[in-house]
Amino acid sequence: MYDDTENEGNQAQQQALEPVEQDSILFHGEQIVAVRLADGRICVVLRWICESLNLQPGGQVRRIERTAATASELVRVRIQTGGGRQTMSAITLRGFSPGVLGIHPNEVKSDNPVEDQRIRALVVAYQEEAKDVLYEHFVNKHRVGLPAPTDVVPAEPITKPAALAEDAPLAAWREYYQRMLALIEWQIDIEQWRGGVETRLEHVEAMTDLIPEILERLGPETLTPAHQRRVQVYVQQLSKVSGKHSGTIHSDLKTGFDVPRYQDIPESEWDKVEQWFR
Repeated sequence: MYDDTENEGNQAQQQALEPVEQDSILFHGEQIVAVRLADGRICVVLRWICESLNLQPGGQVRRIERTAATASELVRVRIQTGGGRQTMSAITLRGFSPGVLGIHPNEVKSDNPVEDQRIRALVVAYQEEAKDVLYEHFVNKHRVGLPAPTDVVPAEPITKPAALAEDAPLAAWREYYQRMLALIEWQIDIEQWRGGVETRLEHVEAMTDLIPEILERLGPETLTPAHQRRVQVYVQQLSKVSGKHSGTIHSDLKTGFDVPRYQDIPESEWDKVEQWFR
């Protein structure tokens, strides 16, 4: 059974937290295991991040503990694995970015240049993209199918879920916290709607005048979420056919379209993206 407590230094004294949700997200061909805690924090489990970068989890935990900006963001969580529930180190999304920024891509060295290139590209992707991808994954996941206010008229009220017994199963607690989150988001939206409706009406004419300038500053529409997912599918298919690592293919794609991230490719060039993969 995996338990990284022995390598955690000061973190070993922390009580392990029980997540209300656990998910595995495909990111540049690698799996990121992340959890959501009862207080709403999203945390990234370090074990799989370290495995994808050929790093030792214990060493990374000690490095993070030595940095003031990240030390307080380390937690221990109970993770469901094929071998059962196991305690592992994790870091909140707030600490993930500064934590992974401490890994320099050029420090990656091995006897395999291809593997070095893959890891360096993955480090950059973690630094530039992973936080936003994980946040959007969890937030959008809980908005699907939930009643929510619109920008015009408040939605129907969401009732507070009934209290649970302390020995209720984990699945019931997970549903309870999901319903509480939906209730809180609905209440926030209602307050924003009430306070902002008059302001929106007063400024609608001024905003209309600003639309041309806003559109110019926004630039061209980038790839839709559906096309971004399609890119991931194409990358995996091309990786299997060509033998290239998915990180290398992502890097080539960004170079080919002269963008810092593949998500920044203009939607108008989608036909060219498909042709590029062909």
